[in-house]
This record gives sequence, structure tokens and C-alpha cells, in this order.
Amino acid sequence: MSAGRLHPQLGLAAARRGLARAPAHLADGFARVVRDLPDERLEQLMRSPARGVVLEGIFWQLPKHLDRERAAALSCSIRWHLTGRPDGETDIYQVELAKGHCRVIRSPRGPQARATITLDGTEFVRIAAGRSNPLQAYFNGGLTVSGDIMFAARLASLFRIPSSGARGAGSQRQRT
Repeated sequence: MSAGRLHPQLGLAAARRGLARAPAHLADGFARVVRDLPDERLEQLMRSPARGVVLEGIFWQLPKHLDRERAAALSCSIRWHLTGRPDGETDIYQVELAKGHCRVIRSPRGPQARATITLDGTEFVRIAAGRSNPLQAYFNGGLTVSGDIMFAARLASLFRIPSSGARGAGSQRQRT
């Protein structure tokens, strides 16, 4: 093999390592974009057709950010009602936790949720990016919870929320 050519298996291994890191890079990049986006622009984005893509992207990444050790003993559902759509409808996602695993279903139907969280889609994006604190949103009235409120308060500790700090590198865990 010449020095200028890589062995196909080595190239494949490097590609796999890069893809394995992609979710973290995407999450951190997303957090930086949301951190730097003025509130008016973020609100415009969440009233545009891109809203669905943004929400799907966040929920698609959610299982990758689950702290499996903290969630190992859990078997429950969390329902998210995200308001603020231009058509007046609500986006509904069901997050299923089972023995350290997480899956997301976009549906108004599903098993009985342990907690239902309702908030504006823009505020959800801020929280997902680490730009807003879920407890502050709750106490300010921007986030409501029905069902097990104590469980809902612990949710943020089950997921690694991307850093929105000035450096934006890596993920940090926010605890509530």
C-alpha cells in the first residue's frame, strides 16, 4: 500500500468514530446558534416552517443525551405539549423511559404519562439549548406541569443538556 492511500478499513473506522461524535457536535453547535440568536429571530424561526425540523432534531437527539445510569430504574412516559404554532395547534411528543433507554414518539396518544409538560415551543428550544432554566420557566408561568410535579422537576438531571456558555465546548449536566 502506498503512503498516499489509506487502507479502506482504516478510513471506515475513522468515519465511524466521527459519526459517533456527531450528535455531541450537533448539540453543541445547536446550543451556540440558539445562544447567539436574538429572541425575536428565535421566535420568528419557531413560527416558520422550520419549527418542525427544529423540534424533530431536538427530540431525535434526546435519547442520545439520556444519562442511562440515572434513568436505569425508571419506566414511565413524559408528554410534551409545545404551543405557539402559527396555526394554533400544539406539537405533542411522548418520551418513553424504560430501564435506561429512551424513545420518542410524536403522537397525541400513548401510555398514561407520569407528567405532562406544556410550554411554548420557543421556550422549549431555549431550555434544550441550555439557554433557559426549566425551573425558572415554571416559576415564571411559562411552563406548566400536570401529573407528578416532583418527577418533572428531576427531568433535567436525567439528560445532558448542551452547554450554552461562551465557550460552548462539550456538554454539561444541569441539575434541578
